[in-house]
Amino acid sequence: MNRDTLVTLLKYKRWADAGTLASVKAVDATAHPEKRRLMQRLMNHIYVVDRIFQANLSGEAHGYTALNTPETPDVETLETAMHDCVDEYIARVSAMNQEDFGETLRFQFTDGSPGEMTALDMLTHMLFHGTYHRGAVGWLVAECGGVAFKDVLTIFLREQPQ
Repeated sequence: MNRDTLVTLLKYKRWADAGTLASVKAVDATAHPEKRRLMQRLMNHIYVVDRIFQANLSGEAHGYTALNTPETPDVETLETAMHDCVDEYIARVSAMNQEDFGETLRFQFTDGSPGEMTALDMLTHMLFHGTYHRGAVGWLVAECGGVAFKDVLTIFLREQPQ
C-alpha cells in the first residue's frame, strides 16, 4: 500500500467518524439514554485504540491500561478529539517513506503483554478497527429510530473534490 492510498483512507476515516458522531448526536439521549451512552462508549473506544496505536507508531508509552476510559466523553468532545487524532495520523503518514511502513515496531498491549507489528500493519488495524465499531454504532442509531450514517468508501470518494 502506498502513502497516498493511506492518506485517502485516513481522510475517509475522519469523514466517517464525523458522520457517525453526527448521527449519534441526533439520537434523543432522554428517550434512549442507555443506547446513546453505548454509542458514545463505542466511539470513545475507537478513539482510545487510535491513540494507543499512534503512540505505538511513535515508540512512546500510550499510558492506557484498558481499551476505553472510565469516563464517557460527550459527543462534542469526541468530535474534536477524533478529528485532531486523525489529522495527526495524516501528518505522520504524509512524512513517512516507503521503508518506514515496513519497519517492525515493538510495543506493549494494554494488558502489559508484548506486541510486535509493522507500521503498515498498525495503520491497517487502526483503519479497519474503527469501521467495525462504527457499524455497531449505526445499528444502535437505527434501533433508536435514527438514520445511521452511510459509512461507505464509495460515497466518500464520490463526494470528495478531485
